[in-house]
Amino acid sequence: MAPLEIRKPKGSPMKHVVLAAMLAAFAFPVHAADAPKAEAPKPSCDPKPEFPGRLAMQSDTRRKQFQKEMDNYKECMVAFIDARKAAAQANTEAANGAVDEFNNTMKKINEAITAAKEQTKDINQ
Repeated sequence: MAPLEIRKPKGSPMKHVVLAAMLAAFAFPVHAADAPKAEAPKPSCDPKPEFPGRLAMQSDTRRKQFQKEMDNYKECMVAFIDARKAAAQANTEAANGAVDEFNNTMKKINEAITAAKEQTKDINQ
């Protein structure tokens, strides 16, 4: 049985550090992935119209009924789409407001840190 050998890895040690850092980056979950996923509502525009066929469409009564079904479905879907667009706009505005609040808070903190450093320099001189 041959004795165990400890071999020095080939290549630059920096490559190993970079490789380890890349592996570590993918090994830990990102906090955004932990956020709960919002369930988007689905349209409930039932009954969905179905084309009754060429022969049935020859009847004025059936054609008018089909047209009414189509109009009701379209009205429901347009209302759903408009509501979702309004919700998306409100969410975008809320997110932009949160970003502005965060940026303003960080700006004030950074200004306070800079002022504190300046006072420390003045005291040490």
